Amino acid sequence: MILPINTQIYYFVYTAIAGIIIGVMFDVYRILRGFNSPNRLITAVSDLLFWIFTAILIFIFFFFTNNGELRYYTFVGLILGIFLYFKFISSIILKTLRFLIYYFIKFFRVIIILIFYPISLISYVFKLIIYEVRKSIVEFFRNKKLKIKKENGI
Repeated sequence: MILPINTQIYYFVYTAIAGIIIGVMFDVYRILRGFNSPNRLITAVSDLLFWIFTAILIFIFFFFTNNGELRYYTFVGLILGIFLYFKFISSIILKTLRFLIYYFIKFFRVIIILIFYPISLISYVFKLIIYEVRKSIVEFFRNKKLKIKKENGI
């Protein structure tokens, strides 16, 4: 079935947007994978899972935007969207995501410190109190023992 040109342009624009979304997802994946250095097997498996997930999302996207019809302009739009994203937007997104993740981690660390520092301080105070009480009890019984020995003449 031949589609009107405005419908084809509509589909083309939406597939270009899908390409941009793929680019964003790939940058997020690159940043998350970059935090640790996994071995080759883990990298291969995670890459495969990423692309399977991406293919499923693109299939769903195509299903809802152009009834699942795959025409040459859908592939051209997808490739063009990915190209434009990586050419013009990717570096900005990467810097922004790294900045956000860095400060999110810093914020999370501060929250953890604010939560656990008072707990560790209270724990330290309790340990100090227990140490002093134990020391007093030992000293008390030591003095009692010496007193008993003196009374018995030993």
